[in-house]
Amino acid sequence: MERQKSPLVEKLLRGIATDHIETVRDAWRDILAAKEQEIPAILAKLDSKMWAEYPRGPLHKYLGILLALLDELDPALFKKQLVTLAGSKLHPLHRKTVEIMSERANEKPFGHIGPDIPVYISRDIPVPEPLLTKIDRWSQTRDLDLANITRIDVIEYVPGMGYLGRYNLFFSGIILTSPAITENLPNKWIDQIFAEFVFYHEVGHHACGHKEGGQIADQEKEADDYARKMFRNAHPVKISIAKTLIFPFRPLLRRLVKKHKNKYQ
Repeated sequence: MERQKSPLVEKLLRGIATDHIETVRDAWRDILAAKEQEIPAILAKLDSKMWAEYPRGPLHKYLGILLALLDELDPALFKKQLVTLAGSKLHPLHRKTVEIMSERANEKPFGHIGPDIPVYISRDIPVPEPLLTKIDRWSQTRDLDLANITRIDVIEYVPGMGYLGRYNLFFSGIILTSPAITENLPNKWIDQIFAEFVFYHEVGHHACGHKEGGQIADQEKEADDYARKMFRNAHPVKISIAKTLIFPFRPLLRRLVKKHKNKYQ
């Protein structure tokens, strides 16, 4: 394939590399506005041997964002490109990205919540039914605003895949991760709390009208405040009791929270 470069695509990847979310947002919108004229440059990036190599620096983030863009511009070509990539030599992390994007292209929702919002649960998760039940329960929290949510994806927790949630905001969707099953009761309890809190946090970004994926400090705080409010609405009695009973164990809880805080994002 003849190599073609696009200033907009280069700008997008530069924003991804530097975690400058405003650059990513502006480049994304400009590429969508330019439509099919940007497709050759995207295909040229996808047609690269670098996906077979160990992903150094920000390289592990590029494949997902390029595929997401192609899906927006030409869904049929996106599916064709997924087949091509799946049949090529890929580093395991890039292969995982292709597998997740392939599920997006071909899957059917596992169920629905709220105002008919589809929930897609990865085939890598062995027991999906309890997850759907939890998300459905969380979705019924008083004052929770799901108006701008069009889909929810639940994928297996894989270190290094957290960036997927950033571009998912452009789809008006939410990506949640399901950690490995643990029998350790304190860890299991913290996992459940964090999973619910992150759900409210991600809904908060949409409810507050954020377009930068929470990478701006003020927006991250606003989404956290929204999540705390929803968590209180969901558990008014438990919150009241916990303030009294858990206070002596705050040092232990801080250590558990620090250990788990990056597991879902």
